[in-house]
Amino acid sequence: MFNLILSVVLGIIVLVLLAIFINKIPRKLHIVIILVLLALIGFFGYKLFQSIAEPVRFEEVKEERYKQVVEQLIILRDAEVAHKLITGRYTDDIDALARFIDTAQYALIQKRDSSVIDVEKNKRYGLSGTGGYYKEVTLIDTLGFKSVKDSLFSNVDIRSLLDYRNKNIPGKISLETGTVRDGDNQLGVFEAKASKKDILFDQPERLVQRELELKAVEGINGPSIIVGSLDEVSTSGNWPRQYAINRRN
Repeated sequence: MFNLILSVVLGIIVLVLLAIFINKIPRKLHIVIILVLLALIGFFGYKLFQSIAEPVRFEEVKEERYKQVVEQLIILRDAEVAHKLITGRYTDDIDALARFIDTAQYALIQKRDSSVIDVEKNKRYGLSGTGGYYKEVTLIDTLGFKSVKDSLFSNVDIRSLLDYRNKNIPGKISLETGTVRDGDNQLGVFEAKASKKDILFDQPERLVQRELELKAVEGINGPSIIVGSLDEVSTSGNWPRQYAINRRN
């Protein structure tokens, strides 16, 4: 923007000088001056258009790419949550996570309340047979097993989440796991993130730099798009809701 303002100021100075000295310039050079002025007008007009259109195009590209990356991070988060639910831990191995989604099954169960003889209490009071004391218990019946992939990740290739520029999505998603202390317990955590600089690799540098330093309620603050955390127990993302419209939040 500074360069544009400087160019406009210099252009105005040139025009003023031409207006002052136009009568001292040979008439045969007037056509050359007119052509030069038209070229300057065209140049400054183009620069002005670019200064307005460039940020608009940047916002359009940014919004579309961010939504695609957020969608990938949501899928990755759901995969990690499913992995922890069934195996008891998160994983930072994308191949292991992909194999888990492809092959893992979870049990379909049914809980029901029932009464059974309280053997210990009856023995304590010298009772036997079908009479005596009963206790309430919850019985869990396994009805069968269902595929994790068919239930939650049909038509999803988890490995593709970390492929560089997969499906025209620039940037690579990194994945890490760790633990945080909660009282006397060590709890598992994970963090997946994508660099804004990588996502916007082909955009104007000054606009990308401004985006990296963004602090706004309706924006994604900081240099990366992140889900999860290595510092606290969280599976949240750092994006506002509009980036996950029509997607799982």
